[in-house]
Amino acid sequence: MGRKNRSRVPVYLNSEDANITPEELAIILHGAGTVVHRGGRSLLVKLLKGSRDKKLLELGLDADESYGALSHLTLDAISRKVDWTIEEGFLSYYYDWRNPLLMYTELGWELERPQAAFSKFKKFCNDIETGEFRMAERMANMENELQFDVIDLIAQRCDERCFDHLEAWSKLATKRIRKKIAWAQRTISSRKSDGMSDGA
Repeated sequence: MGRKNRSRVPVYLNSEDANITPEELAIILHGAGTVVHRGGRSLLVKLLKGSRDKKLLELGLDADESYGALSHLTLDAISRKVDWTIEEGFLSYYYDWRNPLLMYTELGWELERPQAAFSKFKKFCNDIETGEFRMAERMANMENELQFDVIDLIAQRCDERCFDHLEAWSKLATKRIRKKIAWAQRTISSRKSDGMSDGA
């Protein structure tokens, strides 16, 4: 009984005739950001298709920006393209107990990182407009390199309206991130004094 229950769920890849475009690769890698460490390739395929799968809905992934991004393709076509990204070394997987979970490879994350940072930045800006602080609270739990990238974008593109959100973020951040946030605030203030503020 125990041996059967402990056996790992096998992963079978099939990328035959995937014919993936650079745009589709970017979409898959961006969608993977929602799935990595919490699901496998089948969950990513269903996310990109816009499936009404029970697990996907329970996780709230139908509200994700990648939901249905490849809805014009069949599940089989999406699956083959996802398998191609794994076989070509953009994504990989590891086992959590017996279930295979997706993860970025170094190559895949290098391609996705700028897109991921810009996506977080847009959500941060939206919070400024709506007066919410969701991203300020969530950013502190993300990888340092991604936080640095978002702060760079904020320093380049935002004005002083973002300061309350940066302060809320700073209260939850590590010392290194707090220093980077303080730098961004000085950069924004300096730009305003020079009459060069672009707005959030």
